[in-house]
Amino acid sequence: MRRFVFAVPFIIACGGAETPPADSAAMAPAALTEAEVAGTWAGTAMLEGTDSVIGHWTNMCSAGTCQLTMTESPKDTVISTYVLEGDSARYSIPPRAEPTMGGAMVIESGVARYAGNQISGSGMVKLADRPDSVVMRYRFTGSKAP
Repeated sequence: MRRFVFAVPFIIACGGAETPPADSAAMAPAALTEAEVAGTWAGTAMLEGTDSVIGHWTNMCSAGTCQLTMTESPKDTVISTYVLEGDSARYSIPPRAEPTMGGAMVIESGVARYAGNQISGSGMVKLADRPDSVVMRYRFTGSKAP
């Protein structure tokens, strides 16, 4: 007759006290403030998945609204709105005629993340009458003017 030693009950019984999970609220980044977003920002936009710059931009923001100006031809200035959400801002641009797409009506939305005087994020352009269609995805980086 063979003897089997079962150590599993002993290990379970002798296991130390479990470490309580860390407080996720204590680890969350600080909420973004309007003062951190307000001001003039400038940077570049690139097609998603590439390092090809598709445009240089300047964005003047205050109180939930931004005025975005592209420096390439055709110069285009659009108004966007934003909402602070935790450590980032969600923005949207209402329907507008896009000159580089033959005047097609488009909408735009995305998320911007701020770290001191730096900004980065991503967005997408959709046809205004087909908001489930994504025409282009892009990402952007920039910095705040002193």
